[in-house]
Amino acid sequence: MSPDLAFTDQVVEGDLGFSASYDRATNTFVLLNDPHDGRLPAESLTGSFRVRIRERIDKSVSRLPSLHIEKIEHTPQRHFNQQDKSACLCSPLEEQEFLQPAFCFPKYLQQLVIPFLYGQLYVTANGHWPWAEYEHGSAGIFEAYSKTKDQTSLDECLRQLRRDTGWPAIRAALMQKPHMKGHTPCFCAKKDHIRRCHPAAWQGALRLQKDLNSLGIVVS
Repeated sequence: MSPDLAFTDQVVEGDLGFSASYDRATNTFVLLNDPHDGRLPAESLTGSFRVRIRERIDKSVSRLPSLHIEKIEHTPQRHFNQQDKSACLCSPLEEQEFLQPAFCFPKYLQQLVIPFLYGQLYVTANGHWPWAEYEHGSAGIFEAYSKTKDQTSLDECLRQLRRDTGWPAIRAALMQKPHMKGHTPCFCAKKDHIRRCHPAAWQGALRLQKDLNSLGIVVS
């Protein structure tokens, strides 16, 4: 990694160069020291982006610093927030790992920013991301919740779901007894049966239902 970044008034900006590799078989992302090593895996990429990182003003979407990238399409497929054009670096349910016990900028840079930039290079070359993606919106929130190890992200999950304009339908689905049915319309734009449209989101919803019931929480 060869960053040429300037730190001024809570803003970090400049050119961020890197070489990295992703092993699909082991789901391993590695920063590389020598981009000219002929032994590197096939999916090694080298690039440089002009970036701007600053404290986020609107923390309703994310509590992480905002990342803005110049000279790239800020499309949903590339995972950019369509309101402020900032990068969507991870699920809101995964942010706690980078905020507690305290925010660590090098960790944020190496484990979120660089992989995101690598992904941009890969999308440009191949038309899709190198790793599995979360769906946009509430379906993606449920997908992320299906991977949580405990109930610590429950409050954040509900907060994100309540922001969705489709919250009344989501709430009604969560109140189904004894559990959410697989033929419930999915929370993505397709509205197909959730069990075949986004099965991981269905598993996340079932997980959330179970956790809500165990804690005696009634969604409202």
